[in-house]
Amino acid sequence: MIKKIFRYFILGAIICLLFQSPIKAQYTIEKHYAGPSIGLSFLGSSFQFGGNYEYAININNFGNIGIGGVLRYWGYSDSFTGGKWSYTNILIGAQGNYHFTIRGNEPLDPYAGIVLAYDGGSVSYSGPGRNYPTPSHGGLWFGVQGGIRYWFNSNLAVTGRVGFGTLSYGALELGLDLKF
Repeated sequence: MIKKIFRYFILGAIICLLFQSPIKAQYTIEKHYAGPSIGLSFLGSSFQFGGNYEYAININNFGNIGIGGVLRYWGYSDSFTGGKWSYTNILIGAQGNYHFTIRGNEPLDPYAGIVLAYDGGSVSYSGPGRNYPTPSHGGLWFGVQGGIRYWFNSNLAVTGRVGFGTLSYGALELGLDLKF
């Protein structure tokens, strides 16, 4: 299932590359940006799926920022002698990104930002008749991220992002963003 989703995601990105047109960077004030993402979570080396949302604003004497939300899901397991621990994570939170200005005719939108979220994590054990207490997992999460959007046309971009945060979290992501 994961391989199939990943193949369709890559196919969509290739199709977008084939139908691109020369444009300038398209980060526009008072517009919404939203889209799905797929990535590799450094925690458990598992795939993660998510969504991103930003609303573009300009702060006088500071620059362009985007405020919005993030949603991520990933799970992984660790096998030990006689049993297996399974971890599930659902991260939901708010993000704020500073968007750097590029001079010229580049279809790029680089950004850096912070994320404050809650990780609703759960843990389960499966194995022979051992009665282990369920450990604590998840909680309040703070992270930093950096990324870049590449615009194919005035309303569609591919985005790459790397993020690091508390709870031993880190991820490398690829996504598509729509402007509306």
